[in-house]
Amino acid sequence: MQIVQVIFSTNAILLFLLLFIHLSWYVLLIFSFMRKDERRKLKKLPLVSVIIPAYNEEKNIGKCIEAVLSLEYPKSKLEVIVVDDGSTDNTFKIARSYKVKVYRRRHEGKTAALNYGIKKCRGEYILTVDADTLIDRNFLKETIPLFVRNVGAVSASMDVWNDDRIITLFQKVEYIFASLFKKALNALDRGSLYIFGASTVYRAELLKKLKFKNVSTEDFDLAVRMQAIGYRIIQIDSFALTKVPEKLKSLYKQRIRWYSHALQLFKLHKLKFFESPSSLSLYTLPLTYFWYFFALLIVPITFYQIYYWIPKDILNGLLFIFRWFSIFGTIYNIYMLQFWQPNPNLVLGILVSSLSYTFILLALVYYKRLNLKTFLVSLFMYPYFFFIVNFSLILSILKFIVNLLKK
Repeated sequence: MQIVQVIFSTNAILLFLLLFIHLSWYVLLIFSFMRKDERRKLKKLPLVSVIIPAYNEEKNIGKCIEAVLSLEYPKSKLEVIVVDDGSTDNTFKIARSYKVKVYRRRHEGKTAALNYGIKKCRGEYILTVDADTLIDRNFLKETIPLFVRNVGAVSASMDVWNDDRIITLFQKVEYIFASLFKKALNALDRGSLYIFGASTVYRAELLKKLKFKNVSTEDFDLAVRMQAIGYRIIQIDSFALTKVPEKLKSLYKQRIRWYSHALQLFKLHKLKFFESPSSLSLYTLPLTYFWYFFALLIVPITFYQIYYWIPKDILNGLLFIFRWFSIFGTIYNIYMLQFWQPNPNLVLGILVSSLSYTFILLALVYYKRLNLKTFLVSLFMYPYFFFIVNFSLILSILKFIVNLLKK
């Protein structure tokens, strides 16, 4: 019984921390809406260079270039550069069919392609666009006036264009949710840390100075280094649509790469993140690394709680699992409060789940992405976050430890 008490007490502590985190999202979101970002009045529009790194993207490169050329921005002020990273398909041939600059190199990876493109840029600002991403027509028009004082980069909100499968629909709702969370971070002194590398505008002089490092998530690394020297990163409501993994294996591979790199950054920078007080050191980075700690604890605790509470007969057992992994469980628990003895786990669980789901719905409504499909998917986001995000976080920790032991 002592072990059971420890498990349920630990769960209550985690839920309390989650409650605090969720409440902070709402507070930051309110302040982000209240904050009026300064905008420059431009006498003339600056030259913007667009870099599109591409490797074996024959299915996407044409759509990406067309979206860039369709930007509501003077063509004379737009320099489009495609860097073909040694593709073995028709990427280079297709890119050459458009009126853009195309460079072909041997295959060295996305980071090398981006840095090569940076050297070729003449613009005052540099927009990086992934070859599988479709950028909103108004993106540059809304972005450039925001570059005042310490603003180093402006990132697009995220959406998914290949949302015709269940697994990609879950990612779509996650991306919309993440976009509203990043908008909330605009309230902070350094803004959002989690830039959308597939569509972000940078100050050219700053990007040429810092460059992209040869790491697996080069955009996250660059965002950290920019904020560490005092530059602010803003996210705007204008969307860029990206192509996401369509198979479970590919999704896990992507997330493990993302999450393991965040751990590598922590080791690489040796706690320098936290040397001076800022939103980066006091909120954003601690929150980033909290999720690893959370995943390690919540996964075994959840499985134990299911084992502890699940009814023994099959029908009620299935109903229990259905409620546990959907918003209907929260609704059921609220109803049963009149019959059950309230306890910290129950009350905190209801509050956290309600705040989380409301934030997801708020994001879908705010970005006008609420429809029957996204609504139905939103009802079952808990198993997605539990089995995809938390499992990926744990696997990334294991990968990080294995790599350390190899060295």
